[in-house]
Amino acid sequence: MFKNYKWKFCVFSPEHSTPLHIRRLLEKIIKKPFDSGITERMTKEEMNQGIKILNDNFFFMENKDTIPSIEWILNKAKQTILKFGIKGIIIDPYNEINSTREGNKREDEHIRDIISKCKKFCRTHEVVMWMVAHPSKLPRENGKINPPTLYDVSGSAHWNNMCDVGLVVHRDFDSNTTRVILRKVREQGLYGNIGECFFKYDLEKRVYEEIIPPEQANENNHQSNHWYND
Repeated sequence: MFKNYKWKFCVFSPEHSTPLHIRRLLEKIIKKPFDSGITERMTKEEMNQGIKILNDNFFFMENKDTIPSIEWILNKAKQTILKFGIKGIIIDPYNEINSTREGNKREDEHIRDIISKCKKFCRTHEVVMWMVAHPSKLPRENGKINPPTLYDVSGSAHWNNMCDVGLVVHRDFDSNTTRVILRKVREQGLYGNIGECFFKYDLEKRVYEEIIPPEQANENNHQSNHWYND
C-alpha cells in the first residue's frame, strides 16, 4: 500500500524495538541488507535516502511506562491522522494491548468490544487497520502444522465473526514458503475475494517475492490452452 498507493502508516508493534523495525523497513525499501554479510549491504547514501522515506511515511507509537489500552492507541492514531494524513494503522500483536477487563466481562466480550471500537474508529476516520492476533497452539499432522482458520485465533470466535477481512499468514520454514490465505471477505468483489497466494523470502534483497506453485501454473496453462482451442 505504501509502495503502490503512497499510503502513510501508524504502527504500534512493541514486541520489537523501533530501531529494529526501522532497520527491517530500510531493507525492504532499499532491497539490500542493513548489516555486513555475504551479499552487498546498503550504502550510507542509500540508508539516508531510506530514512527520509520512513520519516515521511511511517509513524511509531511507543509507551514505555505502561501497557497501553486500546483507547490510548486509537487516540495516538487519531493525532497522526489529523497531523500527517495516515491511511493505515498496524497493531502487532493484539496481546500487547492492556487486557484489563471491566467488571465481570468475559475475555470474548472484551475482544468483541475492542474489535467494535476499532471498526467504528476506522469508519469514522476513513482508515484501514491491520490487527495481528496469534492462533492458539495448533496440533501437528504427519509432522507438519496446517494453516489455521480464523476460529483458531486465541481468545474468541469474534476474530472470525466480526472482522471485515480475515487474512492468515502461514510460513513453512522447511521450504521457505509463506502462504497468505484470504479466509474471509465481508463484501466480496469490493474488498477482494477468497483465495491465496505464495511468497518466498529473498535473503539477498530482504524482501518477499510472489511465486506461482507448479499446480497453479499448470491450471493457468490449461485454462489458457482451453481458451485458445475454443
